[in-house]
Amino acid sequence: MPPLVNDAAYNIRRLRAEFSDRTVESHFNRHQLPRTQAQVRLALLFCATFYVAFAITDIMALGPGNDALILFLGRVAVAVSALISCLMTYWYPHSVRRIWLGASITEIIGMAAFMLVVIYRPTETPWHAMAMSIMALVVYIYIPNRVAYAVPIGVISTSVFVGIVIYQGRLSGTEQLTMIMLLVLSNGFGCMAAHRYALIRREEFRVQSFLKNLSERDPLTGCHNRRYLQQELLNMELSRARRFKLSLAVVICDIDHFKSVNDTYGHPAGDAVLITFANLLRSMTRESVDSVIRYGGEEFLIVLPETDLTGAVQLAERMRTALISSGTEVAPDTIVGVTASFGVTAVDFALVEQRFAQELLVDTADRLLYAAKSSGRNNVKSVEFFGRDSATLHARRAAA
Repeated sequence: MPPLVNDAAYNIRRLRAEFSDRTVESHFNRHQLPRTQAQVRLALLFCATFYVAFAITDIMALGPGNDALILFLGRVAVAVSALISCLMTYWYPHSVRRIWLGASITEIIGMAAFMLVVIYRPTETPWHAMAMSIMALVVYIYIPNRVAYAVPIGVISTSVFVGIVIYQGRLSGTEQLTMIMLLVLSNGFGCMAAHRYALIRREEFRVQSFLKNLSERDPLTGCHNRRYLQQELLNMELSRARRFKLSLAVVICDIDHFKSVNDTYGHPAGDAVLITFANLLRSMTRESVDSVIRYGGEEFLIVLPETDLTGAVQLAERMRTALISSGTEVAPDTIVGVTASFGVTAVDFALVEQRFAQELLVDTADRLLYAAKSSGRNNVKSVEFFGRDSATLHARRAAA
């Protein structure tokens, strides 16, 4: 899960056209991965097909012979490189770096093969200059890659091409200057287009992340909301735990006598207590592993993947103790002595194979919470969850 959208990590480095935070940039690239893979395959196969097809012009210009054969082998090398790069998107479907690597290697081989064409067919320099402009635009815009990789490939290839043309000396000074200016123009527009496209995609991702966080998070505490729990999180964690035969724990906690806090100190102070409690819960759970959800009012739910009942109870006890010793600064007062009650349940899918609705697991923890409330508050009630048939029975025993 990437940082919150209002975090500075979502700032974009304008020069590099990438997020300043590597974690967010990585999350963005993985989000774009399916689209990037499809674009790479289409662009490389399209370019490779035409690259090989232009071997016909080599034969027409040079005649059948060793020179035409050398250029043909160069074109085949480009096609093979493009094919391997496309296959890498299937061999390593989750690797963004290998896509960049494959695209960059194919572009470099393609430019090298084109330089051979320029050397072996020196009389067609104006056509080569036009082809160089098109190839530069392809590198910048049509083959997905990092701007930081595309720009050096485009600039160095263009510089090598200009050096070869000047060395051949088949153009006048005016023609050379005109060619250079046009190549600088095409590289400049291509670079700006690639830079703008990269910025636009990241701005869109930032906005999408902002909207996603609005729909998934509680605006007061920053925790996930109940909608996210019910529609996505719990089903996902249950499926993963069931697939790999892992344990999964659920903790529901509720601030004791919260109404009296509002009545005594006012609702803004009550909000401050909720924020303090939410921050405490998040600070004591594993980042990017556990999830804290504002379940409703002063009630919070915690999903603990790969955690058995003993571990979940120990965590709940630490949270309960930490809340007692914490305080909330609400000028001119400091609210202290706030307590909470906890209901804890866990299911071990190495032992439980039957299917059950996610609501049963939450309902069991909720019943245990009310059992903790009924037995004097400021305590933890727990029971192992064994499935659909035993959930209600265990909850009743805990309440008793």
